[in-house]
Amino acid sequence: MSILSVPVVNHIDRHTFDNDIRFSGQPVIFKNIAEHWPAVQAAKTSPDALCSYLKRHDNGKPVGVAVCDADLKGQFFYNDALTGLNYKTFSQTLSYLADWCIANRYDANPQAVYLQAQSVDLIAPGMSPALPLGLLDASVRPRLWVGNTLRTQTHFDYAANIAVHVSGKKTFTLFAPDQTGNLYPGPLDRTPAGVPISMASLEAPDFDTFPRLRDALDNAYVAELEPGDGLFIPPLWWHHVQTTGPLNMLVNYWWNEAAANLFNPMKALEIAGLAYRHLPPTERAAWRELLEFFVFEDKGDPIAHLPDHVDSVFRSGLSSAQIDQHKSRLSR
Repeated sequence: MSILSVPVVNHIDRHTFDNDIRFSGQPVIFKNIAEHWPAVQAAKTSPDALCSYLKRHDNGKPVGVAVCDADLKGQFFYNDALTGLNYKTFSQTLSYLADWCIANRYDANPQAVYLQAQSVDLIAPGMSPALPLGLLDASVRPRLWVGNTLRTQTHFDYAANIAVHVSGKKTFTLFAPDQTGNLYPGPLDRTPAGVPISMASLEAPDFDTFPRLRDALDNAYVAELEPGDGLFIPPLWWHHVQTTGPLNMLVNYWWNEAAANLFNPMKALEIAGLAYRHLPPTERAAWRELLEFFVFEDKGDPIAHLPDHVDSVFRSGLSSAQIDQHKSRLSR
């Protein structure tokens, strides 16, 4: 496995982010971007201090907490038959979870517990003002991740992401979208957390079953985050996360650069599977040419030769109303 380094920026501002990083298609570490957060300061004091901080801001609203048995070593995944998941979800408060992590801190092999992607505004609204980022519009709201030692299986997100590490130790292993074929994605229509995951383990690679995983590992990027560091993850970049420590916390910000009323790209991919996957090989090859031309513009703007008044889904700069009209027509 060759390790590629994620670039580190020591001083980041909104102008630099928007002009040099936001659309670069490359992950970047923002060193100490949140070192001034009260949550980070509490975490650097002790797990107990962070626990107290979380409890002070908890509004008591129960949320889903995922729990997997100790023998699974913190791997939240499918069950052996791929008919369901290997963990259960219980409704608990943030305070209950934080207390549980502290109470079991000295257990050598505890159950893994995980509160994932919960809205800070929903469960700890008083904490939101104390999580300033400065790189995104105020409409992009923080989400909270809290747990103990666990693994987040290799997956990708549809949206752009800035993940800010607050406590514990967190290691991201990242793969560019061109490594998708080497990561053996699981079922697209049945996923543990709403996004596709890799079926191949990074902790115990099975190269007999997943031989192309070697190529993925030779193109892996690794980011070791310390409390207060942030990581920019572009859309569709695969990432595996190893979290270590008795009480871990991360805050992330997801946002989508595309218009909100576009078709869901993942649903379009699945529809494409039904539309093209089962055609004869020669027809599939012909449709590939059309997709390359019209969608991926391998020869430039596919309708540049048409007058501007001709309406088309391939026209750049469609208005929201035009998008809705095309969606209505295609849904009939």
